[in-house]
Amino acid sequence: MRKRDIGILIGGTTLGMSTILTGGALYLLNTKFRRQKTKEPKPGSIETVNEMHADYLRRKSFARIKAQDTEGIDITSRDGLVLHGNYVHNLEVQRESGDPVDVVVLSHGYGGSGYKDLAMFADYYISKGFDLMIIDQRTHGRSEGDFITFGAREYMDISDWVNKAVDIAGNDCRILLHGWSMGAASIYLAAAHGIAPQVKGLIYDCGYAIAEAQMFRTAKDYSVVPPCVLWYTLQFLKPLCRLICGFDLNDAAPLFVAKDMTLPILFVHGAKDELIPLNAGRRLYEATNRTHYRKMLIVPDAGHTYSYVCDKPGYEAAITDLIEYAMR
Repeated sequence: MRKRDIGILIGGTTLGMSTILTGGALYLLNTKFRRQKTKEPKPGSIETVNEMHADYLRRKSFARIKAQDTEGIDITSRDGLVLHGNYVHNLEVQRESGDPVDVVVLSHGYGGSGYKDLAMFADYYISKGFDLMIIDQRTHGRSEGDFITFGAREYMDISDWVNKAVDIAGNDCRILLHGWSMGAASIYLAAAHGIAPQVKGLIYDCGYAIAEAQMFRTAKDYSVVPPCVLWYTLQFLKPLCRLICGFDLNDAAPLFVAKDMTLPILFVHGAKDELIPLNAGRRLYEATNRTHYRKMLIVPDAGHTYSYVCDKPGYEAAITDLIEYAMR
């Protein structure tokens, strides 16, 4: 075979593979990075004990929220999106004149919504005297957005939601950030990049350390495509994120900014989490070594986002310890 033919063969193969990988990357961008349909449980579809318990906790918290004073609130993101949330004024707490208002910002995960996910914690937080800020992340719920950015832009939104909470609750308020999965990554990134001084601590529940690594792991677990092809597809995906979506996937990596995290933080992770493995949480916990307070609660029987369901007393005790250290 002549050198010219070899060059054509190599060039054609390279072009063909590049086309295939670009096509795969575009497919991911237009399916997994777009708005996900929120999966609401249908009658008869709640089968496991954990699902039943989670549904019970949500309903109990919804009833508690309805007894409070809730107002719809909006902010405009730095890239022009209208983001929606609700601020729940706690009518049960007895505050003396001059007492600061305690607020928790609840940050949901990928494909969820404010009320579907962490609103189940409302019963606990209302009992502790907190107001609630329940937000819909960009491209979720009633918030605008074309693309999910896995924390790269969401963390800026979190900072803006915090500023909104300060506007409502006053400059002397004390704020806790509580998120799980992608929502945990978002609050961590927000705090590490610098956030309003009213934020006193974080609860980081089953979040990933690096979004790209998490995507690769998930793709390997749920795809028949060889891992090497998946890895190269992700490499083609990253420039498309910058070109089409306007964000850098490397910015969605809490581990990369762990050196800048100085706020008190509670890590929570289920030992049986098959989506985001426990070692991801441990890795970030170990890297977060500049704060004066960091604890990790590992729930033995919990899968992804089920730590509160599986060990409600232990989870609440751990949050209470964080509150007593950071906010009292």
